[in-house]
Amino acid sequence: MLNDVKAKAVVTVRSSMYDDILVATDGSNIAANAASMGISLARRFGGEIHALAIAEERRDNAARRSKREADAEAIVAQARQADCEADAVVRSGRPADEIPATATEVGADLIVLGTHGRTGLSQALLGSVALEVLREARQPVLTVGPDAALEGPELDDVLLATDGWSGSRAATEHAISLADSADARLHALYAVDVNFDAPEQREAFEEHGKKTMTAVADRAEERGVEVTRTVVDGSAHEVILEYAADADVDLLVMGTESKTTLERLVVGSVSQRVVPNASVPVVTVRTID
Repeated sequence: MLNDVKAKAVVTVRSSMYDDILVATDGSNIAANAASMGISLARRFGGEIHALAIAEERRDNAARRSKREADAEAIVAQARQADCEADAVVRSGRPADEIPATATEVGADLIVLGTHGRTGLSQALLGSVALEVLREARQPVLTVGPDAALEGPELDDVLLATDGWSGSRAATEHAISLADSADARLHALYAVDVNFDAPEQREAFEEHGKKTMTAVADRAEERGVEVTRTVVDGSAHEVILEYAADADVDLLVMGTESKTTLERLVVGSVSQRVVPNASVPVVTVRTID
């Protein structure tokens, strides 16, 4: 697993998977945890780290901006110590706006953020910066929770959670490419999440799940990726969280949506329920037509 540093040697090869990684920091321990994961990926794939710190205009005076610059430079130093190219970027403004904008500016392939493991109505209504970014960012977003302490280089098992619909297309391709690039095993997971008991309707969802898993497996095997496929009954976010923990995967990949209405914020998409509670880092990927 990622924290088993004795399992394999690190192979640093320039890859188109993650050439440029934007790591956002606020100087917290949670952000530092995420930065370590971002640097681990940069080291594995030969990527460059862009360390971003944001001074919120209404709250940060000159002293606080200086602190944010120091926060970004600390990540740069850590990245360079790991033999990664790195630079520091400091912006002023609202973090949820500045992070996606800066990611586009630097041509980032991945945004890395720390996230608090909070749940409930307060989290749904207010949202953390991480949840706001993953709803709106066009780039894949890697969120790392406080309990996902990953310091080693290994990436052996990648979990793809998919519903098989068009919105999960980009996440599927991303997960397969990541497993291929890292020589990892791909776990494909589909949850039959239905709220009715009509046998014919449940059978239709189960059949769709099987077809979805077959399509993912065929695509993965074309790339030479080892793949397992699982169809499980249950609430989607609960199925995903349980599988990620039980299968001891290193990383979870799933699609996300950009709806920001009150209904979406209160009810929450599957990704918004999974991210704050996941025991492993989560990459959310948006399909952009």
